[in-house]
Amino acid sequence: MLYINELRNILNSKKEFNCRVWLSTGEIMVCNKVVCTSNYHKGTANLLFTESREVRKVRVICIFEINDEEIYI
Repeated sequence: MLYINELRNILNSKKEFNCRVWLSTGEIMVCNKVVCTSNYHKGTANLLFTESREVRKVRVICIFEINDEEIYI
């Protein structure tokens, strides 16, 4: 189990990771092989999918699992 501060450290490291995110619809988005390209003070992060080169903006608080470890808020 990781704390939210450790999650922020992983996002700022610019290294590749896997995560799972809750969407506003209640669905779960599985993000494999992503890199955080930018992290904003408003609580959002841009995730770059390395295989498809797609960029998605997600709320950091909605990330509940990273590299198969749960996030403790």
